[in-house]
Amino acid sequence: METLTSCSTSTATILACQKIAKSFKENIYELSSIRKDWDPEFATSLNVWIQDTLEKHYADMEGIDNEQYREWHEIMVAALRSLKVLRASLKVDFKDNKQFLKSFFKSHGYSDYFSDAKNGDHLSLCKFLMAFKENLSDETRRKIVAKGTVDGIFDKILLAADQMEKYQQCFELLETEQELNTYGQKEVTEIYQTIKDICRIAIAYYQFEPQERDKFNFYKVMVNL
Repeated sequence: METLTSCSTSTATILACQKIAKSFKENIYELSSIRKDWDPEFATSLNVWIQDTLEKHYADMEGIDNEQYREWHEIMVAALRSLKVLRASLKVDFKDNKQFLKSFFKSHGYSDYFSDAKNGDHLSLCKFLMAFKENLSDETRRKIVAKGTVDGIFDKILLAADQMEKYQQCFELLETEQELNTYGQKEVTEIYQTIKDICRIAIAYYQFEPQERDKFNFYKVMVNL
């Protein structure tokens, strides 16, 4: 049987979805209290759907390319750290300039992608980095550095964006239907979006229970695959 894709990010994504779906099923009696459509039947069908997709389209999968996956993981960690540090620095240095903060966060991806990216959504992180790289101007960079941020933090973020580009096509397959030329790819996209929605709500529900919350954090689940 033909493997859906040899991209390590796609393989990691479907395996992470499977692991999160299992946690969802294990917690369904508690989680069913917060969503009308969340019940044991839904949780079971979700797990069956993912297992069927793995069997149909990843039958030849031998696992994740450890070297490539490790590289990708290191890029994610470095990027998130730098993006978080920059955000914190900006909030300190420009606390009296709310308009600049609002404009910067909007144009450089923070408003659209930061929340999901920090919760482990690697597709959002990829989009975040691309938006940051595309919209960062020399003038804005100098303005921020003049306030006290080390210029090297921008180099780290831009380096991560450059490194992430090699995986961009894999991420786009998870969202852009124009790129979906097989039923299998469409299935993976739908599974990813379904699990992403579950994670968003479950993380909010388990905000004060870190052990349970981490079971719905894409990044932490993928690290432990």
